[in-house]
Amino acid sequence: MSKRPIFLLLTFLLAACGGKPTSGLSTPSADQIKLEEQAVYAVLLKDTYSSSTIVIMDTTSTDPGGAVGSSSTIGYVLENMHDVDPSTPENFKVRNDKAYPLAADMDLGVQYILLSQDQRNEMFRQNQSGWEVFYHNYPNSPGITELSRVGFNNALDQALVYVGTQSNYLAGAGYYILLKKVEGTWTIDQKVMTWIS
Repeated sequence: MSKRPIFLLLTFLLAACGGKPTSGLSTPSADQIKLEEQAVYAVLLKDTYSSSTIVIMDTTSTDPGGAVGSSSTIGYVLENMHDVDPSTPENFKVRNDKAYPLAADMDLGVQYILLSQDQRNEMFRQNQSGWEVFYHNYPNSPGITELSRVGFNNALDQALVYVGTQSNYLAGAGYYILLKKVEGTWTIDQKVMTWIS
């Protein structure tokens, strides 16, 4: 056999085997991320509130008032947590680079209402008691809740999320929460408070 066919055969085999090395883990699909994110939200809401209706701002945030948090906030959170997979906060930062709309059709295991910033502004406009208006409109709510998008590690068994709730002018708190998935179920692992009023 001549050298040319062997060379062509080897070139073909190398090309077929080449490309990116695989780690054994497939990249999760957008639908898989969406379902896992809803499962994380459902665990948080069930753990945090006993109310029958949750009022959630319709866009994500990582700080009170709809803001996107700073890297110093994430640094503080990570200093006060242990056993955090480095890919989890990295994914959190990427997924929370700005505010994103929350879907109205999420399956969270509880009844919820999405509140727009315009609706919030209308209730809290000048010369009226905003919280009285809010509780008149949503009598069974624990207040106004803000959620971030969920950051996941590469294995999709660790999650980091921000949740904050304001229930009156000087009553509220925000937490970064680390969750882990054990035997297919998300559970809260650690919490770090980042603000209180």
